[in-house]
Amino acid sequence: MPFFQKIECGKGWGGIWKITESPDELCRMLPLGEYHRGQAARYASPKRRLEYLAVRMLVYALTGEELPISYRVSGRPFFAGCPLQLSISHTSGYAAVLFSEEYETGIDIEAFSDRIVRLKERLIGPDEKADTTYEMLLHWSAKEAVFKILDEDGIDFRTDMTVEGLHCPASAVRPDGEGDFSLFYHLQDGKAGMFPVHYETSADFVLTYVFRRL
Repeated sequence: MPFFQKIECGKGWGGIWKITESPDELCRMLPLGEYHRGQAARYASPKRRLEYLAVRMLVYALTGEELPISYRVSGRPFFAGCPLQLSISHTSGYAAVLFSEEYETGIDIEAFSDRIVRLKERLIGPDEKADTTYEMLLHWSAKEAVFKILDEDGIDFRTDMTVEGLHCPASAVRPDGEGDFSLFYHLQDGKAGMFPVHYETSADFVLTYVFRRL
């Protein structure tokens, strides 16, 4: 069973699934596997089909139920007919979900890659500091996680969000770690606020998640 890691904290819970199975293997593990096989077939990309199935497998592994996932017009996922809050993320080889009964949830997982260096000028503002690949990835990941909760069009990651207090010691030699920092948002419509961000790092990915009370 490739259940990789549980996420447990005071505001919610979730987990990470390491995707090592084929679509057929995931379908056999799901009670409604044939239904999900048909739903996954709607996606043209084999990678996207695999991610769809891995997310359903992770939800089933964490809850013991195949809770039906629906999507708002914006693309934000939610459980149809269930008050449990949901956030989903996936990256190369991994899927992640985050639940809460009392808070909106935002989770993001990003595969470790140096390509983030080429995107730095589009994602990190002049008042932000990100010296290492891990810190750049955490900036990006945290902004993605907050963006999922804000659920608004037109947000500029560079100008509308600011990371503060991030000092991540992770490196190629010692990649594993976790910590907290703050993300401030200041949108064009005047909305503003701050999210505490929790992060984890590994050799394969960075993970961030945030909550906002309902």
